[in-house]
This record gives sequence, C-alpha cells and structure tokens, in this order.
Amino acid sequence: MNNSYPGGFMYESITVVGERGQITIPKTIRDLEGIKAKDRVIVKIEDNKIVVEKALDKKEKEALMKEYFTKYSEIHKKINKEWEVVDKEANRFLDDY
Repeated sequence: MNNSYPGGFMYESITVVGERGQITIPKTIRDLEGIKAKDRVIVKIEDNKIVVEKALDKKEKEALMKEYFTKYSEIHKKINKEWEVVDKEANRFLDDY
C-alpha cells in the first residue's frame, strides 16, 4: 500500500476475517489505491505484518521492465567502455614489463 498520500497521512480500518479467510478492503483504501472489483492484489508478510498491495497489470509490468532494461543497457555500455580502457592500460603495462 502507498502511505505517502497528500498531507502524509496513513489510513487504517478494522475489518473482519470471514470463515473462508476473506476480508473486505475498506472503500476508502480501495479508492486511495485505485483498487477496483476483479483487480488482482498481492498479499505478503513483510516485517511481521500482513501487507496487501495492488498488483501491476501487464502494461505497467512491461513499462517497468522496459525502463529497467533501458537503464541496464546504458550502464552495461558504460562498463564495457571502462573495461576497454582498463584492458588497454593493462596491455600497455604488460608490454612495458
């Protein structure tokens, strides 16, 4: 859940666990997080707390992956260039040795 809402407040509510382990996420929280009927959520334990967060849809996942691979590709190119310089310096050093 995102707890950085305007004004920096956090919202909490008490809900009941049904016989089948189901809970109802309060409407205020669903609205704040943009959770609609049939949306998928992730339920996990984090720091000994049960955390429920909206799962990313396919387009959001693809956008994040594209962003990651774009950044990774740029970093990889920089590292390769640095290794080329190191390789040349090492070869020159070894040739002089």
